[in-house]
Amino acid sequence: MVRGLINKPDSKMFALFGFLLLPIFYLCYVGKLGNSLGLFPNTLFAIMTAILLLQVFEMPLYRTRTKKPHYTSNEALLLGEVYSVPLKEELDSGDPRIYHTTVTLNIGGFILPLLFALSLFHITPMLETILITLIMIVATNLLSEPKSGVGITVPNSIGLLTIPFALALAPQSIAPVILVSGVLGILIGLVTRLYSIKERGSAYVNLGGTGSFQAVYITVLLSVLFSFFA
Repeated sequence: MVRGLINKPDSKMFALFGFLLLPIFYLCYVGKLGNSLGLFPNTLFAIMTAILLLQVFEMPLYRTRTKKPHYTSNEALLLGEVYSVPLKEELDSGDPRIYHTTVTLNIGGFILPLLFALSLFHITPMLETILITLIMIVATNLLSEPKSGVGITVPNSIGLLTIPFALALAPQSIAPVILVSGVLGILIGLVTRLYSIKERGSAYVNLGGTGSFQAVYITVLLSVLFSFFA
């Protein structure tokens, strides 16, 4: 079974984020989170839950042709297990040398965080937020990696870069600046890496999904936790 409009998430990662939502639910319930983000706590929790649950859905963007990698069966199975993708099945199907690659936007990992970040842009200091966003775009472009058969992978902890910059440049708006600059920086940085997938093909490139969802969600979590101190 290959990837399509439904994207199978990593079960351990899904469970970890699910457990993290339990104390966040309590903190939202007692009204400790979300104030500096300009949101009611229950609205904030609903958004975070929706992002996590809707990561299974992809919206097709366009199709292109990319080269299939040369993996042994064992290598393909191992990579498939690590990234929760049916890599061996994709390699064995269709043209033996070419992927008819579908580039998709992940609903939970791209579209919802993008809308969330844009909705908060007006409560952040514009100049500082744009500067940190540009830094995050460059960092994502340099640190992300096109991986054959998987797509574009981003370091899970890349959102941590926003914290010292937000503390230095916008100490009065740390939580929204982390969210807006971190999410926009990662997502735009991902888009700037699409050119690199031509030579390291994949059947699907899930922007905000496989390889990058964790980086986006951790950035949102960091922002939400910092809202506790505002």
